[in-house]
Amino acid sequence: MKEGLTLYDTMSGRKEAFRPRHPPKVSMFVCGPTVQSGLHMGHARTLIFFDALARYLRYLGYDVFYLMNITDVDERISQAAARAGEDPLEYSRRMASSMMEDLGSLNIDTVSRYEPVSSHVDEAIRQIEVLLEKGFAYRADGWVYFDTTRFSRWGRLSHQSKKDLSLRPLELSPRKRNLNDFALWRPEVLIDGLWHSPWGVGSPGWHIQDTAVTIPILGPQYDIHGGAYELVYPHHEAEIAEAESVTGARPFVRHWVHTNLVKSEGLKMSKSLGNVVTVREALKTFSADEIRFASLSIHYRKDSDLSGLASARRRLHAMKKLAKQLATKSASGGAPSAQFERALNDDFDTPRVLAWAERILRSASKETDRDRAAAAAAPALAGMKVLGVDLLEGA
Repeated sequence: MKEGLTLYDTMSGRKEAFRPRHPPKVSMFVCGPTVQSGLHMGHARTLIFFDALARYLRYLGYDVFYLMNITDVDERISQAAARAGEDPLEYSRRMASSMMEDLGSLNIDTVSRYEPVSSHVDEAIRQIEVLLEKGFAYRADGWVYFDTTRFSRWGRLSHQSKKDLSLRPLELSPRKRNLNDFALWRPEVLIDGLWHSPWGVGSPGWHIQDTAVTIPILGPQYDIHGGAYELVYPHHEAEIAEAESVTGARPFVRHWVHTNLVKSEGLKMSKSLGNVVTVREALKTFSADEIRFASLSIHYRKDSDLSGLASARRRLHAMKKLAKQLATKSASGGAPSAQFERALNDDFDTPRVLAWAERILRSASKETDRDRAAAAAAPALAGMKVLGVDLLEGA
């Protein structure tokens, strides 16, 4: 097992040495999509990044257990199901199956276990009961809310002061005690007959759904929690408040890792602007390798733009052309160089790795001896394969 990896931690606001709780085991959770519609390119960027991170951790010798939830309980799902004339759970199963097909098409295959939220509602109810017993939650007309004034570290992940938080109220309602309180249980029947709780028939709030999945499987503390940056507040902030209040264990997560936005022609992708591009739409024009290469060509903490797909395709095809010319059977099975590891160990700097691989291939192409050229190119081929890009496939 190799050490030296650093990752930018959203909680501390700086790069931190990666220190799993029980090496070589690594526990990682990433928020999966809400399956009211197809997987889009914003989802793809986040999931490609964490797939590449899991691959690299395994390359370093870690035993990675990668858990992802499938949010299949949500008002938007019930609304979409009603429009389609389907039962919400049947609709969500169909959309989850479609999501899995999209993940397969993108060669995202490192997830150890997928868990639908609908299978963990009993655990959500149990956690809400604990929060009520401990005084971290209160009931109001069939609703149950988390009282954020009882959690002293509220706002720490998003680095917001009390004044900042006062300007960002959540779920406006006269039933709430405080502006930042959020719903743990809603007296809203999203699926006919489900679910019964001590507070009546209803459904769990969004934030408690994730801790209901992770705590029974990963325990009260784990190593990496990932997702898109837009989830930091309030979603991940709320998860911390819930989990640490339920279990009493701190910190809930050792490393908080977030990816930045995907834009379309400089604008954030959104349904209201009509510029959302689904994975299936993108795959009609670009290959899975091209989409992955484009995603990795921008550092995960910087915004990316779909307009970069075309240039990424040209770069990748040039590299594949060189790889095909240089590769021989005698050079197969090579290993990445120390430069490859230095780049990824420095906050997973994939753009630096891609530039390194390009330099190696260009340099190797100047070798006149074919075997020496192939040997010189082998580290680039091996390094790219670690990240999930096979330079010899489709070359």
